[in-house]
Formats: sequence, C-alpha cells, structure tokens
Amino acid sequence: MKWTKYIIPGFIVYMIQLWLSEFLSLNTIRPDFCVVLILYWSVKDGRFAGTVAGFIIGLLVDLSGAGSFFGLSPMAYSITGYVGGYLKGLYTKLSPLYFTLSWIGILCFQFLIVSLVMYQDLLVKDLALFWFKWIATASYTLGFAGILQVIFPIYRLS
Repeated sequence: MKWTKYIIPGFIVYMIQLWLSEFLSLNTIRPDFCVVLILYWSVKDGRFAGTVAGFIIGLLVDLSGAGSFFGLSPMAYSITGYVGGYLKGLYTKLSPLYFTLSWIGILCFQFLIVSLVMYQDLLVKDLALFWFKWIATASYTLGFAGILQVIFPIYRLS
C-alpha cells in the first residue's frame, strides 16, 4: 500500500481545515473538510483504513488546538471511518438513492456525536438551539461535500 496516497492529500486537507475553517466559520458553525476526506478514504479502502486514518487525522486536529475537547475528534473521525467502510463496494448493490442517503446519514451521525459533546449545555438549556446548531453544522459540511460530489463523485470509489 502506498502511504503517499494518504499523506499528501491528508496534509493538504488538514492545512485547508486549519486555514479556511476559521475564515468560513459562522459564529461557532464551521465546515469540517477532514471528515469528508475520511469518508472518501473509508468508502474507497474499507473500514480499517478509514478507522486508522480517522484516528490519526483526528489526533492531529486535536493536537493542533483546533479541537475544543481533546479526544473528541479522533473518536468521531474513527467512527465515521469505520461506519463509512461498510459502503465499500455497495454502490452496485444498493440503489443510488440509498447509497447517497447512507453517506449523508453517516456524516449527520458524526455531527450529532460532536454536537452532543460540544453543545451539551444547549441540550439542557435550549433544545431548539441545540438542534439548530447540529443541523447547521451538518448542513454546512454537507454543502461542501455536495460541491465535491459534482467534481469527484463518491460512488466512483465504491
């Protein structure tokens, strides 16, 4: 296995995450480019590669100070990589609608996990604002993932 196919794109997306996410943030809502890369890798190479890549990138994100809760990013990215790995080779077995809804659901689940930890005070104080933050964060990243789908569709990997 060539590690350069992980290191170079991973480094580029990591730098984009560090530089652009702060610029593109709306209040506390930021896009997460790393999770889209992890989803692509896990659909292409399977659960093990997605889990390991998710843990390593999540650890780098937390060590760089971009993460607010240490350990949350490796856990969430690893879960995304693991669950996304189940989509490897399923595009021909599932209908395109179910395949697309599956990876959207995986990303929404990842953002639910992150939102439950990051916005736990809102979960108790203002439930409507918590749901808004979760949906807004997931939608912001899904918007960028949708743009990427036009350029390089995820179903070509499966």
